[in-house]
Amino acid sequence: MSWGLTDALWPRVPRPLWRSWLEWQFFERSITDVVVFGDTMTFSAEALAVARQNGVGTWVLENGYNRPDWVTLEPTGVNAYSCMPRDPGAYRDVDISVHPPEVPHVGLITPFHTLNITSYFTGVVLGTPLFPTYRYPYAVPLWPQIFGHIRRYCASLIRQPAWDRLALDVIADPRPFFLACLQREGDSQLLEHSELKTNTAFMTRVIASFAQTAPAEFRLVFKNHPLDPGVENLEARCMAIARKHRIADRVSFLEGGVFAHLARASKGLVAINSTAAYAALGFGVPVKLLGRAVFDIEGLTDPKPLEEFWSSPSAPDDDLFTRFRRRLSLRTQVHGSFHNPRNLNGTAKRLVERLIALDREAARGKGAPAGLPSRANERGRNVTSFANDPDGSVANDLSGFRR
Repeated sequence: MSWGLTDALWPRVPRPLWRSWLEWQFFERSITDVVVFGDTMTFSAEALAVARQNGVGTWVLENGYNRPDWVTLEPTGVNAYSCMPRDPGAYRDVDISVHPPEVPHVGLITPFHTLNITSYFTGVVLGTPLFPTYRYPYAVPLWPQIFGHIRRYCASLIRQPAWDRLALDVIADPRPFFLACLQREGDSQLLEHSELKTNTAFMTRVIASFAQTAPAEFRLVFKNHPLDPGVENLEARCMAIARKHRIADRVSFLEGGVFAHLARASKGLVAINSTAAYAALGFGVPVKLLGRAVFDIEGLTDPKPLEEFWSSPSAPDDDLFTRFRRRLSLRTQVHGSFHNPRNLNGTAKRLVERLIALDREAARGKGAPAGLPSRANERGRNVTSFANDPDGSVANDLSGFRR
């Protein structure tokens, strides 16, 4: 509900009472809106569900689609849960005659992002005595992830030049290649919006398909996620799968390199639903997704089966991408960063300004994104079950957990 040590709520309720505790707070405090970061973690997803059941406005924050200089704010959810239309016809009338203003670069992201993730995991571990009923939704224990992030970041300080040279060698090789982008292991977007739940499952699917149907002159290059915690040796796993399918001489694994250079040099890109794939569309690179994403739209991503993609990848429609990006930017993107410290105050200010503007649009009943609750109807909502709790039994269960 909030954070910090002052004017904050500490929901140390037993897990079965979480939803009831939320409803009580909505009722007792006349909550009008809930803001969460990410929409797939169990506690956040339930907070959104309870809010919508009770007519409370919902807002979801995430790292920006248009990275690195933007953050995302949507009312219904992010990525595959976004309120953006999936019909390409919905973007025909988007005005692209006026160019949006240039925004300043937010600066370095990855070092601060790594620090924030490590700090968050450390806080979850150390905070267990204060929140004994909380269960983190990660298959991999947190301590290995914490040390993995620290180890990988320290390794990058020494090995980054070698990683980048290897990427340049891949680009310089005259043989054409496809690029496959891994995602952070355990990423909720991967778990929620894909049938392939791990990077190993993704690599197995892609390598098997490539070995069977890709033209013999093509190579397959995997690029690791920059925030991979290094808990599993994905390079070793990748090459083992490649050897099993007898194409180890055609498969490479990269830890570094400039993504834009690699994407532009490739014949196409395969991903689950990574925003790297969205960036590749902007470069005019053919993209095949194996998961669900906000930008998985006919005319942008290639709808053909993966087995056909290797031989005849379809490039995105440049005009459709321009119109889609323009509407996506106007509806869901706010300039700023959640990670670089120098941008935090400005980002918070712009997010508040956007929330106020959207609230006013909703109150007028026009101009707001689909899925945005109408404030005209909000006051007449069915607030919660507490309005019909004559014996006070539910409230009594929560009496010790109100703060």
